Order: sequence, then structure tokens, then C-alpha cells
Amino acid sequence: MSQGPATSRRRLGAELRRLRDEAGLTLEQAAATLECSTSKISRLETGKGLPRQRDIRDLLRLYGKEAQRSLDRLLMLARQGAKAGWWQEYTSLLPSEPFVFDGTDRYVALESEADWLTSYDVQAVHGLVQSAEYADRVIRAALPHHSDSELRSLLEFRLRRQEVLTRPVAPLRLSLVMDEFAFRRHLGDAGVMRRESLHLLDLGRRTNVSMRLLPFDAGLSRSTAGGQFAVIGFDDWDDQDVVFIEGAANSFLADDFGVETFKQMFADMGEQALSEAETALWLERYADDVAR
Repeated sequence: MSQGPATSRRRLGAELRRLRDEAGLTLEQAAATLECSTSKISRLETGKGLPRQRDIRDLLRLYGKEAQRSLDRLLMLARQGAKAGWWQEYTSLLPSEPFVFDGTDRYVALESEADWLTSYDVQAVHGLVQSAEYADRVIRAALPHHSDSELRSLLEFRLRRQEVLTRPVAPLRLSLVMDEFAFRRHLGDAGVMRRESLHLLDLGRRTNVSMRLLPFDAGLSRSTAGGQFAVIGFDDWDDQDVVFIEGAANSFLADDFGVETFKQMFADMGEQALSEAETALWLERYADDVAR
């Protein structure tokens, strides 16, 4: 898989944080010396900031001669990280949606470069497995004040995201736990829900897609009480896995404790969910029921 701008920024940030630690400097000390804000350096170290060549040179000069030996490699990462992602032509349509799409650039950047993704979804089925018809209903419900042309572009955006499942080299390994609530809340008429169920059955035959249903009678647990979330994972040890917690104010976690906690929550949830085979049977019955 090729390395994109999000991966480059994350690797650059991890290296800058390591070099600062080795130099024995705090964020505050580094910022004071360079006469910039701590948030600027923090954003570079977390892969959120747009890396500039001058910033990298200044930081490595501050961190000492040993750090400067990494200059060429880190400048290369900075150049790669400064490139625009394909998704930005779509996310630029969303400046007036600070909550619904907060962090969209970062999420899609990570998703498009990830090796695997696990997700627990409650309100609707996951965006990567939505049919065009179902996705159109979701987008229009979430963004009622956008124009038809903007909504069409955002639908195209969602469908383009789904290409990670069918990319020719190392397609994304997707593992979903879908709450029954997502199916009991109809988007559109019964026909939309039936066709979405058949779409899921078709996708579930792919070797890189696993879908399991969490039925109502599974009850409530610590894993499900907190709402929907995703763990975005990378096989390369240089890249840290990230948790995305979806809600009114979306947030990301990248510390080891937080990521491991959500990985365990997903594993625990899997013990309550139906098996893949049972989920397929449930979807078949559901498709028949809503058609009546």
C-alpha cells in the first residue's frame, strides 16, 4: 500500500516527539525558544498540523546535532505530508457543519490509508457498506440545509470512500458490529431498507468484510453503553492505531491505554453479537419481513 499524507504526517510527528524527548525539552521550552505557540508544535507532533520545511529545520536545529542527522528523511516526510488528499475537494463543502463532520479530513485520511478497521454502529449502518440509495437518505437527513448539488457531491464522496474495500492491493479489512437499532430506524421506505439488507449480504461474501449483528436481546453492557466508535488500525509498527468516537462532538484517541480499551470493548461486544452466519440469516429474514 502506498503511503499517503496522513501516514507521513503521523510518522513525522512521532519522530519529532521522540527527538524532543531525547533533547530533554518540554513543549513549552521548545515553543519559547522558537517563539511560537505550544499548540503549533503539539499539532505537528500529533500529525494534525501542516508540516513546513522551515519548521522542521528549526526544530531539528534546536534538538541538536544528533537530531539533524534525520533532517533529509524528515524533510521528505514533511513534503509528503503537505500534499492535499483526494478527499479535500469534498470536505471543503462542509464548513458550516462543525459537529456532524468535525474531523472529517482526519478521519477519511486515516481510513483511506488504514490496513484494518473495526466499528460499532448504532444510528445507521457503517458508511463503507451503505448502498448509494441508503447513503443518499443518510446524507440528506444529516445535512438538510445543503443544496442538491452539494448533496450529490457528498454522496459521491461517500461512495468513493468505499473503494478502500476493493482496492487491488491490500484492501481494507473491515469488521463491523451493527446494532439492531440501525435497522429498526427506517431511512426511506421499506424498499430502501430491503435493498440495503441485500447489499449487506452481498458485501458480506467478501473475504475482507466481516459483519455481525448485535440484537436487542443482547442487553446493555459497558461496551455498548458508550455509543458508536471505530478503531482504525495499521499493520506497520511505526503507525499507531487510532480510535474515533462518533457523537455530537467527534473525537480521536491515540494513546495506548485508550486504544487498547476500545479494542477490548469491541472484542467483548463480539461475544454478545450473532455470528457472521447467523447475521446473514437475520438479514435474509429482515429483507423478507420489510418487503411484506
